[in-house]
Amino acid sequence: MNNYESEKLTNDWLKANGLDAKILTQWDKELVQAKFIATNLLKHHARLLDKNQAASLKKFLVATKSKQTRDKIKKGDCYRVMNIGVAVNRQVFKAHRKNK
Repeated sequence: MNNYESEKLTNDWLKANGLDAKILTQWDKELVQAKFIATNLLKHHARLLDKNQAASLKKFLVATKSKQTRDKIKKGDCYRVMNIGVAVNRQVFKAHRKNK
């Protein structure tokens, strides 16, 4: 596999997870992590979210789209998204353990 192919695979994976290669160096790591978590929660575990959690995640993702609103996102907002992710992961692992 050459460099171009591996870069394309990486960019495709990032895009599938709601990220862009450019933002990895431009955004704070907490913001990138929170965007990744929010995207994957809404994509794969939306059924485990209550209405408030889903609305918060959608609002967060909308805020990340514009530089003007993205600059207003605080680290606390990112940590709230990550905490929702932790809560959902607990539900997933509990359900997985129950099915064994």
